[in-house]
Amino acid sequence: MSLILGAGVFLFLSLSAPAFLGAEEGAKTYQTQYAAIISASEADRYVFTRNIGSGLSFLGESPERNPSLSKSRVDKIVETVSALLDMHPPKLQFTISLYKTGAEVAAAYRALGMLGKAPVAFYSHRSRTISVAIDDITDRILAHEIAHAIICAYFNPPPPARMQEILAQYVDLHL
Repeated sequence: MSLILGAGVFLFLSLSAPAFLGAEEGAKTYQTQYAAIISASEADRYVFTRNIGSGLSFLGESPERNPSLSKSRVDKIVETVSALLDMHPPKLQFTISLYKTGAEVAAAYRALGMLGKAPVAFYSHRSRTISVAIDDITDRILAHEIAHAIICAYFNPPPPARMQEILAQYVDLHL
């Protein structure tokens, strides 16, 4: 069943997401304990990794010299958010889709049928995907979106969007 669901999510992302997700054959996937990071190139993942390292005392490390830095930073943020929320969903898995620009994130947001002003980053529970622009992402923004992923995985069904936002803002304040 999960193989079918995974194939369906991949197909959905390939058909609906702009930029590299399906448009370029060179899309790269990097697996962490909790997330599959999808980027157009390793260079994009390196930019993402540098930008999410500012608040977690990783100064001096380079993603180019330490390829596992992406994994350790993302997993550390997930574990920190889980501890802050005191929510530890079993088998937590989600995808982080890296886009070059905020306009590409906005296009992905619209492709999912979401209305209103597109955010800098967002989490789609349907596809279990966090979409971010690599130049705009920070550890705090990623932690906020990871909070949504954790909350949705912890509760079945997920709580209403307003309740999720309150909990995700709690993470913002205490990260």
